[in-house]
Parts: sequence; structure tokens; C-alpha cells
Amino acid sequence: MNSMRAFGLWLAMCAVPAAAQALDVARAERLFGQHCAVCHGADRGGYIAPALNRDDTQLSRAVIDQKIVGGAPPTLMPAHPSWRGGLSAKDRALLVDLITTQAKPVLTWDLDATRKSLEVFVADESRLAAAPRYRIDHIDDLMAVMSRGQRAAGAESKVLFFDGRRHRKVGEVATGQAPHLMDFHPTKPRWAYVRDDAGYVHKIDLYTMKVVRKVRAGLNGTSLAVSRDGRYVAAGSYVPRTMVILDADTLEPVRLLELTGVDPDGKTVTADAGIITATPFANVFVVALEQAGQVWIVDLDRPGMPVTAITGVGRHLHDGFLSPDGRMLVVSSYDDHLNAVIDLAQARIVRKIPAGCKPHLGSGAVVQSKGRLLGIGTNIGEANCPSYEVTVFDMSSFEVVKRIAVIGPTESPAAHPDAPYIVVDIVGTGPNANKIQFIDKDTLEVVRTLEVAGTLGHSHFPEYTARGDFIYISSRYRGDRSMGGPSGRLVVFDSHTLKQLKSIPVDVPAGVFSRTRARSVVVGLQKSPVQ
Repeated sequence: MNSMRAFGLWLAMCAVPAAAQALDVARAERLFGQHCAVCHGADRGGYIAPALNRDDTQLSRAVIDQKIVGGAPPTLMPAHPSWRGGLSAKDRALLVDLITTQAKPVLTWDLDATRKSLEVFVADESRLAAAPRYRIDHIDDLMAVMSRGQRAAGAESKVLFFDGRRHRKVGEVATGQAPHLMDFHPTKPRWAYVRDDAGYVHKIDLYTMKVVRKVRAGLNGTSLAVSRDGRYVAAGSYVPRTMVILDADTLEPVRLLELTGVDPDGKTVTADAGIITATPFANVFVVALEQAGQVWIVDLDRPGMPVTAITGVGRHLHDGFLSPDGRMLVVSSYDDHLNAVIDLAQARIVRKIPAGCKPHLGSGAVVQSKGRLLGIGTNIGEANCPSYEVTVFDMSSFEVVKRIAVIGPTESPAAHPDAPYIVVDIVGTGPNANKIQFIDKDTLEVVRTLEVAGTLGHSHFPEYTARGDFIYISSRYRGDRSMGGPSGRLVVFDSHTLKQLKSIPVDVPAGVFSRTRARSVVVGLQKSPVQ
């Protein structure tokens, strides 16, 4: 089952305007779903790439055709001539017609569609190997790297797994579409879950490196979480704007939530699913409704899984992290330039922390520094941002402790209790997007800046290995990759000396996830596995 079902449902409901009768809309939508939807949105409304429809796209027909062939460096749109082998001139013209003449469709994906999309690859999971079929000291030493692939689909879209002590690949799992996010089962170490950009949830056996089941929980979406008791998986979507709760064992859908609410300006809107997290404080899922400015607490123990809505949190919520006890949620509000603190026990906002331009917390980080517990807030910035900073705040009072100047927008902080540095990536398309900065945990000063990917690079998603000895960083190369140049690297650094130890070819690397996250409430305080 794929997004074509949704396109078909829409086409059945909507008559094609007479002026567009000459356009084979069904074929054009099929082509769009095959080549474009994973990045530009199944509804052509934009996702991790811009919207492509007659109302939002201002590009000329010639420019659109040129971008299909030549890509759009330095973005993820591949810059190479190989589309000529997959798209004829006629097919390209169909896509151009679709983008310039057709409005964004309204797509649906309900519980029935989710249920029918379920695929089972291993019917009897009890027959799987009882232990990892590769050499590794501890399962927490696994490091997972999302390899998007040049076209964000196909054989090179996969999850790569490395031994975080020896930096050798121990396995890989093909996802078929660009993998985006991974979460791990909190009580059963063999299971992991991957969300790809086409909306699928893959249940992976880490012992045999096999996908045992997959289900489509939406048509595009990034957010994913496993409940702390291990019973449920939640997947949030951008297309359509829903959250689906799945049985963690079977991936059968259990509950679907339409993400609709009244925003801070009093307008009823539908909303993308921002962060979804589970917390040891209570058996709930917590989800941020991006455009609605609300945070919902979904009770997993009560019949019907009722929702408690916290309103007025902010304008355009996105990601966030929990306090170490799981009671407090810190969530970023892009348009208000603040991080809101929510007490999940009392279901209320307790603080709004001023932040830099467009706060983007990533997975967040919490560190011990001179007897204080500090939260680390990154800021992804915007075009007219006067300065870039990392915002540091006390996790007890939520008062700002320091604003640390950095050389560009930041996205993903990383920390480890046994390592001396807070690591932040410099993102965007500016001249410093190939650099990583290191902040001393005691002085809260930037003490080192490293260029990782070279002059045409983009380095991001730093992640400490389970024991804190090493840092893994995704380094993606910009520019034309059609002439045999590398499309990216996984780069490994010693976390104390900051010496580069290894550079491993990866096809468009993205998120990096340590298996130790399964036992952590928040990044930065995770306990190392048995030495």
C-alpha cells in the first residue's frame, strides 16, 4: 500500500476541471508520488522540501523543468543528470503541468488504510536468533545512521548499523524510502522502530538486522515514539495531519487522532505532528501540535486513550525534550523565539524561556555543570537573525544562565556524562555549515571549532557513542554528485582529543542514533553500558 491509494481516493472524489482534461492527472500524480512526494509532500503541499502546486509555486515552467533535470544544489535535491534515465521528456512535462496547473489535493489516510497497509515479513518471530548474529560487546554500543540515498528512495535508502567501539559496520536494513527517525524498545533490546519520510513505520530486529513488519501510518511524517512500558508506538504525520497509535508488537493500529485545535490567535486549524515523546513519569504520549500551538497528553491506561490539551503554548511548536524525571517538557516555539516549559503532572505551562532566533531543540541535552543541572537549547535561526546563540538554562528554575555565541544556526546538541563537551552542529547553507563547535561543560565557552566535511560540506546530527568515548557526525557533501564524487561520510571523532579517527562513505547521511537512548530519558545524562 502506498500514497497512490490516497491519490486515487482524492481523484475519485474530485472532478478534473475542464481546462485540465488534456492533462493525464492520474499518471502525473503517480510520477510525483514515485519521484517527488517523499520530500515535497504527498499532497504537493511541502514537507522537508518546498510546496509544488499552482497556488504556492511561483517558478516558471522552464525553471521547474531545469530543476527536475539538474537538481537544486546545495539542497537535498540531487544535482545530477541521471533523472534522464528515469524520466522521459514527456514525463517531465507531465510533472511540470501538474505543478503549475493543479491545486494541492486534500488527502486522507485513516485507520482502515493503515490497517490494510500492514506487511508481515516474519510471521513467527520466536524463530529468530536469540542473540545478535554479529560480534558486539553490548547491544547499547550499536549506532544507527540514516542513509537517505541520493533520490531519497531506492536501494540506497537504508539504516546502517555500526559497532560504536570499533566503528565497523555490523549490518544494514533497507527501508526503500529515506529513513528519518529511529526509536528503540525500552524493555526488549532486540527491537527498534524506524520512521521514513513516506510515512512508513518499520519494526526492525536488531539481532538479525531484518525488517519483520512495516505499516504506513501516514503519507509523510517524521515523529515517532515508543511508550515507556513498550506496549505502543506512536507515529505523527504532516500528510495528513494525524497521529496514529500502533500496537508495538504487531503494528496493528489502535487509535487515530486528528490533530486539530484552536491556535493562540483563536483560529481553529489542523496541525503537523511535532515532537512525540513518551515519559517514565506517566504512561502517556505527549505530542506537540505545530500550527495549533497546543501540547496534548494522551493517556494510554484509560479506556479510549483520552486527551488532555494544553493550549496557548506558542506559535509553531516543533521539537523538545524532557527533564530527567520525565515530568517537565521543554518545547520550542519557532515564531515566538522561546522555549515553553510544561508540567505534565499539572498539565499547565509553568515557564516561557526567551531563546534565540527560531529555537530548535533537536533531541535536547541536559548536563551537570558545577553542581547545576543545565538544559541546552539550540536555535536554527532565520534570514534576518542578528546573532546566533546556544541558550543555556537552569533545569530547576528555568532561568537563562548564559547565551553562548556561535558561528551560525544550530540544530542538534549532543552531550554525555563521561565526555567534557557539549557538541552543536552549524546548519543552513552558509559558509560555516561544514563545522561543528564544542562547548566546555564547566566554563560554558566555545573552546574548539572543527571543519568536518570540507568546503562543500554540511555536517550535522552529532551523537555520542554509549560509553562517551566517541562522537559520530553525519557529513553530507553539496554540489554535483553525478561524476563519481562522494555523497557523504560518517565521521568519527575521539570525544576527548577531538582527533578524527575514521571517515566512512555513506550515501546522504542524516540522523544518528545511539541504542543507549532506549534507557535514557534525556540525552546528556545517559548511563554507559557495563564496561
